[in-house]
Amino acid sequence: MLAALWTLLPFLASPVLAQTPLSFQSVGDAGISAQMMFLGTKNKVYILDKTENNPTTINGLYGEHPAWAVEYDINTNKVRTMDVYSNTFCAGGAVLGNGTWAVFGGNQPVTTGGVATTTAGAYSDMTGGTAIRLLDPCDDESCEYVQGTQTLDINSDTGGYLQMTGKRWYPMVETLPDGSLIVIGGDKNGGYVNTAGQDNPTYEFFPPTSDGAVSLQFLSDTLPINLYALTWLMPSGKLFMQANLKSILYDYNSKETTNLPDMPYAARVYPASAATVMLPLTPRNNYEPTILFCGGSNTTNWGTDVGPGYNVTAWPADQTCVRITPEGTTTAYQDDDYMLEGRSMGQFVLLPDGTIWHGNGVAMGTAGYGDQNYSVGQSYGQAPLYMPTIYSPEAKAGTRWNRTGLSASDNERMYHSTAILLPDSSILISGSNPNADFTTNQWRSRTDVERWYPWFYNEARPGYTGIPETVSYGGAAFNLTLNTTDATAANNTKVVLIRGGFNTHAIGFGQRMIELETSYTIDRNTNITTLHVSQLPGTPGPNLFQPGPALFFVVQNGIPSDGEFVMVGTGSIGTQPTATNAALPASTVIEVPVVESSTSATDAAPTAGATDTTVDSHKNSSSGATRVVAPITAGAALLVGLIAAPLLL
Repeated sequence: MLAALWTLLPFLASPVLAQTPLSFQSVGDAGISAQMMFLGTKNKVYILDKTENNPTTINGLYGEHPAWAVEYDINTNKVRTMDVYSNTFCAGGAVLGNGTWAVFGGNQPVTTGGVATTTAGAYSDMTGGTAIRLLDPCDDESCEYVQGTQTLDINSDTGGYLQMTGKRWYPMVETLPDGSLIVIGGDKNGGYVNTAGQDNPTYEFFPPTSDGAVSLQFLSDTLPINLYALTWLMPSGKLFMQANLKSILYDYNSKETTNLPDMPYAARVYPASAATVMLPLTPRNNYEPTILFCGGSNTTNWGTDVGPGYNVTAWPADQTCVRITPEGTTTAYQDDDYMLEGRSMGQFVLLPDGTIWHGNGVAMGTAGYGDQNYSVGQSYGQAPLYMPTIYSPEAKAGTRWNRTGLSASDNERMYHSTAILLPDSSILISGSNPNADFTTNQWRSRTDVERWYPWFYNEARPGYTGIPETVSYGGAAFNLTLNTTDATAANNTKVVLIRGGFNTHAIGFGQRMIELETSYTIDRNTNITTLHVSQLPGTPGPNLFQPGPALFFVVQNGIPSDGEFVMVGTGSIGTQPTATNAALPASTVIEVPVVESSTSATDAAPTAGATDTTVDSHKNSSSGATRVVAPITAGAALLVGLIAAPLLL
């Protein structure tokens, strides 16, 4: 009996903690303000901050200084400090196709109060403008950032083997189909917005190529608001890019630009800082990428690199939402449901049930800070928004926003706050520091960490076995074994992959979600349900969903399993193999054979070994599956009788 129970253990649903769904819970303290954040393993989150006087310190390579990087354990809520010694202020990042995370750029060295310095100041930090930092995440607390060889000459922009072609503050980063990265734009030494004198209107690749820095006219055309130019890889292999009010498709191979319609209503890019996301890619939308933009700012006065030049905190944040399908039959922006209030610095987080969490931000002003004292402290935004909302992309227009049952956070999450998806589908939220240096004044530097729990958090999670280590682009399907034989549940089972991305400044660099095609076979003779799962679409392959680590979820009746990391593609940087997707079998229910009793004295009893060839095939009304009554033999009838007999113990 114990042995039989043991065989069932892999099918049991993963355990979850009893928390209050649709609410926030304070869970820990990161010790630093979470300006940047990403999930590295199933257990570890990596947090980065700009150079400032955080309460947590580290004795690093160049002596003791405040910590600007930590590893956060989501199970224990404990932190391990990590040594990052160049200024990561407003860096960009992404994950390579081999699972290595890369963080690019930053700003010049600073000392107390965030003041730029050319000598070894109080923090002894180094220039981050050209810096590259690499991390292979780990669970054993042994991993550290690999950084360029640098000296205490903090004025040096050269030296070291991990350096970019030039300074990049606020660069955009996107993973390419071969698992390499493109690093786009930025400026040289920071400011509220970009200027021609500071602009770096180029892009480069990592690992580096012989192309070096490549000029991109779009970055000059979109001054002064082109920092963190919003970028997504498209199925054609081109890049959809949006900055200021311009939108383009850019072919980085041919270097050709295709102009798209201008952004309506408002600016969405930093420092307007709208919430942006690629909607889930599903069979129902034919895997056609659509990008959603919500909020930002409709001001037309962007000032200069030294500040807005007027009290921008008195300007309401924009309330509009628009969608665009850059490679669809129409490329015009389409109005979407407006938000429940205007919001700048709101952030989208994809949830495995297909909905999207939207939280953080402010109702007035923009991102950024300065010394003009427009608001409390140095913030260029005010009126923090404590209530999140849920967006349902497949709901009927007019019903996509919902906050029924949601409760508010106790913490403002303003400039330099972040939110990411965890494997149990809760959301980790931390950060908020709209000030030049760490402060305990309002708006203060938030180092606390909280989690938000989705509606299904306390529900029994679906169980399954057979998760693959890798998912390929096309080829033979793979099978999962589900812990249910209910046809309705099987018919409502999905498999989704989510790239959580590198999160900073309300942007999820590389965040995207895809649903794989599935069918099922329920065999009531063995009480086993097999879920047949297609590989990623072989066409357009890695252009649709880039190689690298992704969270794998089985979602049943809207409730996801615990997420597990799988490797998409080969696990290395280079051309990814593609193939035609094998056809999935039709969804089928195989019923237990039924012995029909004799209804007439003239009916002849079947002789041993004779076969009843009657097959009853029809559609299951609840699931659409084909239901099959298998042929029955006399031997099988005897077996059925034995199974139906009472079990003697």
